[in-house]
Formats: sequence, C-alpha cells, structure tokens
Amino acid sequence: MRFLLGLCFLLFTLILLPSPARADYKLCNATSYVLQGAIGVQSKAAAPDSHSESHSQGWVRILPGDCASALTGPIADANYSVFARSIDAHQGPTRYFSGSEHFCTLAKDFLITGRESCALRGYESNDFIRVDTKAGGDWTTSFGEPRKYSPDEARIAGAQRLLRDNGFRITKIDGIAAKATIRSVMAFQRSGGREPNGVIDDTLITQLIAGAEDEQKRMGLDICNKTDYLIWAAVGLSGADDDMSSGWIRVEPHQCAKAIKGRLTQSRYFIYAEASDGQGQTARLNGRPLVWLGRDSFCTKSTRFEIKGREACAARGFDEKRFMRVETGGKPLFAVTLK
Repeated sequence: MRFLLGLCFLLFTLILLPSPARADYKLCNATSYVLQGAIGVQSKAAAPDSHSESHSQGWVRILPGDCASALTGPIADANYSVFARSIDAHQGPTRYFSGSEHFCTLAKDFLITGRESCALRGYESNDFIRVDTKAGGDWTTSFGEPRKYSPDEARIAGAQRLLRDNGFRITKIDGIAAKATIRSVMAFQRSGGREPNGVIDDTLITQLIAGAEDEQKRMGLDICNKTDYLIWAAVGLSGADDDMSSGWIRVEPHQCAKAIKGRLTQSRYFIYAEASDGQGQTARLNGRPLVWLGRDSFCTKSTRFEIKGREACAARGFDEKRFMRVETGGKPLFAVTLK
C-alpha cells in the first residue's frame, strides 16, 4: 500500500549540535532517504497563533550523509521548529519527521507568514518538531533512522535506496559498498552513457534522483484538476489485510498531483475530492457544492491523515466521507480527471 501521504516515519534521533561553521541553521541527513527540510520560527513574545510574529519556509533538499542550510544567519531569541519528509522520487510511503507544532507549508518552495488557518488560506499544514535552541552562532539538527549511519554510510545507503527506486535489485540497504552495490552503480552509469567508475558521490546521487523521478512518471495514480479552483483530495484503498484512507492531496487548478506512488497493484481505488473557493469554503457551481464523491464510506480528518479501517469513523474521532470508485483496469499508471 503506497500512499503519497504515508506513515509517520520514526524519528530515532534528533541531534542538536552547536558548530563553529558559518552562522546558519543547518539540517543534516543521516538517513537512507533524500529529504526535503523546512523550518518554522515563532517569536517568543508572540502568541502561538500570531500571524505577524511567525513564519515557515522550505524546502531545502538534503542529500543522504550531507547537510544544508535551512535558515541563514545566527540563531535569534525565538522558538524554532523543523520538519522533514522524503522526496516523492522514492518508492513506497512518504517518510515524515514530524512533531506537534503546526506550521503552514506548500508542496513547492514557500515562505509563509503566520501559522494559523493554513487550509483556509490555501496551504497545507504539517506538524513540526520543536527544538530548544540557544541564541547566537549556528545550530544543527540531524535526522536519523533506527539504524545509525555515519555520513559516509548514509550516502551509500541513499545510493542503494535510489538504485532500488531505479529498478535495480538491491537486497539490502545497509550502507556498505559491497561488490553487488558497486556493480549496480556501474550498470546504472552505463545505462546513462556515463563512465562506469563505481564512485558513490553527490553527482551519482543527483543522477539517481533524476532517474527515480522518471520512473515515478510511468507509475502511480494521478489526480488531474481541470477546474479553476484549488482541489483537496483523499484516496481510499480496500486491501486484503485492511482498508485505509489517506489525505489531503493539494491539486492546483489545471495541474496534476501524484496520489499514489509506484506501480498500481490493484484494479480499484477510491477518491474523494472537493474544490475550495479561496475563502476556506467548498466552491459551488450552479448553486451546488463542487465535490466528487460516491457511495463507499471512508474515514477522514481535517488535517493530514492516514487512517486504517473504515468502520466506526465517528466513534474513533474521525469524519466520514463518501468516496467514488476508480477502476484502473490493472494499468500501472492511471489518471483521474476532475472537471
């Protein structure tokens, strides 16, 4: 079950290390995933929902085993929060490094003032991790996995994962550059007409990301918005083990968004979607709400969610929406058009 808005990933270690380097707030990646990082800043003198004294910004791409500046300049006397997610080029569910501090985000690069009423203002909302910093100098936050990687090991593990995303048979993601890994690296390099030197560096990682992005274009479930409104969508899946629903997916006017990543493994999926009028209300067309729904009920909630099961939604504290059935005909790539 591969949902774009997937399982919250375990934050095994959040390391806060002062560093003598340039005075920036840096995010470091000790995982086997390529991450996108964001940062939220809240004035200590302001209320948590203050519009003028808080902002969020992103995304900064952080390669495995590397660091990147999320915010330039010295650490101020303010409250900082961070958030990270794996990039969409990876197979499987998106991995989130999240906490309990709400800030607004967008799928693309953003700088957003205020952290209140994200959905009403047309933004996504994510839960950032609060970090206890000290004013002055710079600061570093590192994201890690349960398996602790050194920077070099994380880079190798990242290459292994991306090779798998490119269709290579990688049995272990362990951060060890064994013969099988090097052979796969050289095969990938040959496939792109490059010198097969087997070197695992940032250049190779960047090339692997581009290859994985091309793979994703040929697979998955896309939702295409043919209206003039912003659309929020959710996906339902009825599996042999359990049913599941996931959302929300932000689909810009006259754009498409990936709802499910990877090769589609089932012939039937479920979609619920509603258009926003820009004021946080459901858009209306000819006096009727512009909503795409059906007869199959799944659980939802107002913020980002992934919910197992579709029974007793209200009793479990969830909302309930009626999703429409989408028959894919067994195709690995399928697009749902909303108009």
